[in-house]
Amino acid sequence: MNLKSSFKELPLKLTALLISVVLSLIIIEIAVRLIPEKKSPLANPPLFKTAFMPYNSLQYRDFEYPLKKKHNTFRIMVAGDSFSEGSYLSFEDRYPKKLEYYLNCCGNDNKISYEVINMSRGGRSTPQEVTMIKQQSGRLKPDLVILSYCLNDPEDWGEGADYLRKLWDKCYYRHFTKPPGWRCFFYDHSALVRLITHRLFNSRVNRGHTKYFHKLYRDAYPGWQKARTALLDLGKFSRSSHIPVRVVIFPMTPYGMGDDYPFTDIHNKIHAVLKEAGLPYIDLFPLFKYMDHSRLEHLRYINPHPSEIAQRMAAEALWQDLIGSGLLPTKIKLGAKPPYPHNPPF
Repeated sequence: MNLKSSFKELPLKLTALLISVVLSLIIIEIAVRLIPEKKSPLANPPLFKTAFMPYNSLQYRDFEYPLKKKHNTFRIMVAGDSFSEGSYLSFEDRYPKKLEYYLNCCGNDNKISYEVINMSRGGRSTPQEVTMIKQQSGRLKPDLVILSYCLNDPEDWGEGADYLRKLWDKCYYRHFTKPPGWRCFFYDHSALVRLITHRLFNSRVNRGHTKYFHKLYRDAYPGWQKARTALLDLGKFSRSSHIPVRVVIFPMTPYGMGDDYPFTDIHNKIHAVLKEAGLPYIDLFPLFKYMDHSRLEHLRYINPHPSEIAQRMAAEALWQDLIGSGLLPTKIKLGAKPPYPHNPPF
């Protein structure tokens, strides 16, 4: 008798459960709609971008420097990829131009003329950059070379292009796109669906990107083998040509700059190779650590290239390193700390 009664009540219970679920979803939907959705910022580009500059005779977007180095000139060659090219920034905001300004204008008592020639180009790998350094050093006669290193430099888009495309797909290395088909209707009309979709996408992409970069540094990956060989070759070239080299390492800022930064082991692996190559380096991660990573990116959620703030910090780190290295032909003293403890006495 009780079993019969339970079966009779089952449709009512299921209906009540369904109504409760629907009402709960409606309430959650209303609540989510009351919370402002976090959207990608729409920022106006700067009035003047490096990408709009004409090329100089060296086929780079920089000042026109004379091929023959003038007397009393200290010439620095910078090689790197898009992080150093800085095409998303105003010309004077890139770290090579900031460094040139600091060297010429801050404590340069001997009136040495410093030239920082930026020969960076987006998409280049470490082997391509090292080849360019060796080819151009004979023409430009640099007194110092700065190599910019980004964590995606081992990408081999030559022979290993097919492998990388498959790896991108496997590691979900992609930009967000709206769901196709019938799911697009719910995405367009429900704030709750959009919230869940974005959270799932971001979580999957973050895990995939972390996995992707670690695969680039597997000992068996040919791209990393080529990058490692190129760095060792650059060390030999530096010693044989007597041209000092400094390597500056840019961290991947979109993944956070705290203790949970997922690429510390990769940085350590790069450090070990640079030490083996005899190449002094500056790792910018300790400098950026605990900063709001969105301040270090050109456009948060859209463009992870270094912002003007990150570029300026890189220039200042290089400037201070060069002052203390004894490589410069002029003695520059860093400013003393102010005598007052906290605030100026005015």
